[in-house]
Amino acid sequence: MTTAPAFLFDLDGTLADTLPDLTASANHVRGLHGLEPVTQAMARRFIGDGARALIRRALAERSLDEAALDDAVAAYIDHHEDQCTRECRLFAGVVPFVRRLRERGHPIAVVTNKPERFARPVVAHLGLDAFASVVVGGDTLTTKKPNPEMLRHALSQLGASAAGATMIGDGTQDLRAGKALGIRTVACLFGYGDSATLREEGADAFWSAFGVAC
Repeated sequence: MTTAPAFLFDLDGTLADTLPDLTASANHVRGLHGLEPVTQAMARRFIGDGARALIRRALAERSLDEAALDDAVAAYIDHHEDQCTRECRLFAGVVPFVRRLRERGHPIAVVTNKPERFARPVVAHLGLDAFASVVVGGDTLTTKKPNPEMLRHALSQLGASAAGATMIGDGTQDLRAGKALGIRTVACLFGYGDSATLREEGADAFWSAFGVAC
């Protein structure tokens, strides 16, 4: 087991700005249901709990039963397979930060509620696979953040312990999962989560930009 503390990162709104692609796919599904497209500012409120929750929120104007929601999620998945890497980009400061971590021997994992079928292509497209040796998606296990099992699984895959580990993310899901596991948490106020809500939730540190404490 490695002795250097591990770093676990959320993906959307933490390492990468994926909002344009998420918005495009959400609007594709909205169009299929006769709804007008939403702005990125509106779509960012859909993010955080995985694809099914995103589509449920995107189609809130429609009263869909579970079967209809299944179909909507399938349409989202079909569209996002091609869309997920079209416009995403890393936030400024990510590469030098994670490079320093790796040079110092810290194991790194991406732990996201985004389905693994999208998370892995995005991680590879952005070159994060050069630094993060483990990717845990929202469908890797039967649970999602804020349940801490995803984090526990990532640490196990890294061969790392919870001692000294850090969870970094832009949502209350990230902070609650980290706290439940008893590890350090960092709240990214520049991401898709509401800053006031994150501050109220509490974290061991807050970043105004990637790697920049405030």
